[in-house]
Amino acid sequence: MNNVKKVCRLALLCLSVSTLVACSSLSEKTSSSSSENQTEASSSSSEKKGLFAKAKEKLSSSDFNPQDVSDTTIESIKTYEDYLTMYEKIVDNYYTEADEAFKGTALEDSASIQELKDSTKKEMEEQKKQYGPLKKAPIQGKEEIIQFLKDYRDNLHQQVEQWKASL
Repeated sequence: MNNVKKVCRLALLCLSVSTLVACSSLSEKTSSSSSENQTEASSSSSEKKGLFAKAKEKLSSSDFNPQDVSDTTIESIKTYEDYLTMYEKIVDNYYTEADEAFKGTALEDSASIQELKDSTKKEMEEQKKQYGPLKKAPIQGKEEIIQFLKDYRDNLHQQVEQWKASL
């Protein structure tokens, strides 16, 4: 039983580290392009402060509410707010899958699971800090962000499947 706990803790630690590495590499790619585009957006917005700009802003506001974590849903994101919402949905889906995988086992209410949840919540807060100010802005480098979300979802799902197989 102790070996199972050690293996699960090690797997959780590896997953957390790999997720942080993936997030940080994505952050570096998008932060430079988003700051350039934010500068362009602010200069053009000062030129269009009329009725047309206000109407456009209202139309571009997002009511993104993902019901699943499918490729189609991920590909439908348009703004950084959509990205954050989708990221959170993927994490919530992961929690659900992990809870189901551990239900009825000794790990169901373990500290390792809580550590994992705390770690992913911290990652989510870091994403919000980074992309929060750009909420309504269209995503720059959308293909890379979409691919990151798909890979992130797939890696989390694969981790849960490995846990299921080892239990």
